[in-house]
Amino acid sequence: MADAMSTDAEILGRDDVNDLEAILSIANQDVSETIHQVQDNADAIFTWDYEKGARPALDKLYEKAKTAQWNAQTDLDWGTPVDPERILIALQGSNASGPFQAITEMEDSPFAKFTEKEWIEVGVESMNWRLSQFMHGEQGALLCTANIVETVPWIDAKYYAATQVMDEARHVEVFAKYLQEKLTGFYPINAHLKMLLDDIIEDSRWDMTYLGMQIMVEGLALAAFGFMHSMADEPLLKQMLRYVMSDEARHVAFGVLSLKEYYAELTIGRWPSARSSPLRPRSGCGTASSSRRCGSAWASTPARS
Repeated sequence: MADAMSTDAEILGRDDVNDLEAILSIANQDVSETIHQVQDNADAIFTWDYEKGARPALDKLYEKAKTAQWNAQTDLDWGTPVDPERILIALQGSNASGPFQAITEMEDSPFAKFTEKEWIEVGVESMNWRLSQFMHGEQGALLCTANIVETVPWIDAKYYAATQVMDEARHVEVFAKYLQEKLTGFYPINAHLKMLLDDIIEDSRWDMTYLGMQIMVEGLALAAFGFMHSMADEPLLKQMLRYVMSDEARHVAFGVLSLKEYYAELTIGRWPSARSSPLRPRSGCGTASSSRRCGSAWASTPARS
C-alpha cells in the first residue's frame, strides 16, 4: 500500500507555507557552537560488483572529475587586494540602502535614520552573510556526498561521489579563506539552511540525499554562483566562483544521471514515499526573510570568526 502524503501542516508546523511571521520566528539559538551533531539514519552499503563502467555516463563523469581537480592554495592568486565596497557596488549598484528599502519604511524603524556610510557597512556585512551561507552549504554538501559514497549501491556512483567529496572540501576551504583573509570573517549558519541540511542528512534513503543535495541545493547554488560571478568585478572572487561553478555543474549532472535511472525503476507504489520527502520547504528558504534576518544579524550577532 502506498504511503499517505504528509500535509504541509504536518511537515512545516504551519498551515500557510508562506506565513512570513512563522518563518521569521525560527532563529539559530546556537550561534556560538563549534560542533553540530546530526543523526545519520542510513545504512552503509558494500557492493561486490566491481565492474567499472557498467554505468557509462557515471564512469565518464568520474574520468572527467579526475582531470578537473584544482588546488585552492596555488591556483588562486591570494595576493590580490580585495575592496569589499567595490564588490558591493558591483553586485547591487551605488544605492547601498536599495535592497533594504522595506526595512526603512517599517513604522519606527531605526534603519530609517541610517547614513550612506552605515548602509554601505550593512551592505558589506550582508554580502559576508551570503558568502558565509555558501560556505556552510558547501560543508553540508561535503557531509552529504560522503554519505552517498556509503549508501549508494553502484560502484560507478561510489567512485564519482568520492571525487565530489574532494571538490566539496576544496569549496569549504576557499570560501573560509576568502571570508577570513579578504573580508571581515564569517557569520553563523542561517537557521533555515541548518534545518534543510539536517533534514537531508537525517533521511535514511540514499535517493533523498541525491534529491535534496545534488538536485535542489547544488542546483540553487550553481544559479547563485552564476549570478554573483556575472555581477562581480573583483578578480579573485570571480576566479574562485568560476572554479567552483565548474565543479558544481558536474555535481548536478551526477544527481540527474543517478536519479534518472533509479526513479525510472521505481514501482508506482514507491512514488508517494518519494513525494512525502522531508525536503519539502519547511525552512522557508528563498523568502523575504533573508534580508530582514541579515539586518538583525548585523545588529545583534556576536559570533563571527
